[in-house]
Amino acid sequence: MPLSMVKIGEKVRIVNVGGPDVVKKHLGALGVIPGAIVTVYQISSGNMIIGIHDSRLAIDEGLSRKIQVVEA
Repeated sequence: MPLSMVKIGEKVRIVNVGGPDVVKKHLGALGVIPGAIVTVYQISSGNMIIGIHDSRLAIDEGLSRKIQVVEA
């Protein structure tokens, strides 16, 4: 399922990151890679604040649809 469908407080594991290579490379540098565990902290108008490793990132709705996850 896409990250955009995850509810606040849920932990999920990334299985695939889609989109252009430039975007995947940038996200990879931030730790958004297959196998990483993500926690959703906030959702506002489709945009998300996620926790990954020891950081928090803001992800827009379009990008959250390209990140495929499964339950952790």
